[in-house]
Amino acid sequence: MSESTQLIFLLIGSISTVLLLISYLRPFFLKQNYFARPVITAFESQMFSRLQQAFPHHNILAQVAFSALITSKHYKIRNRFNRKVTDFVVLDKEMKVVAIIELDDPSHIGKELEDQKRDQMLLEAGYQVQRYTQIPSIKQLQMDIR
Repeated sequence: MSESTQLIFLLIGSISTVLLLISYLRPFFLKQNYFARPVITAFESQMFSRLQQAFPHHNILAQVAFSALITSKHYKIRNRFNRKVTDFVVLDKEMKVVAIIELDDPSHIGKELEDQKRDQMLLEAGYQVQRYTQIPSIKQLQMDIR
């Protein structure tokens, strides 16, 4: 074999080895910035099922951004609700909002004033807001949401 052929094989082998090492070691050097997380908690999942049972002919949405429900002509006012999310939205067959449901777990203790402000925004926009600390019965939901 000629010296130039040996050099080509050596070069190809070296490049292949470097590429394999890079692909193998890459996960050890890259930091993961994004992680999957559940869309709703186990407690919220139970409430979602209860809402579906109580309103079988309605659509139930979870984790809906306020910006999908309300707006304002004023930029400063939009900033007040820009990053807020409601737990559940109940929609009728025509996809109109029937009610907004907030499920308050123990993390809401001490945040009553903030919750009141959130509710006021939605009420001002014309929505019915129901807030629960425990998962209500089907009958209770049907009585509260009409």
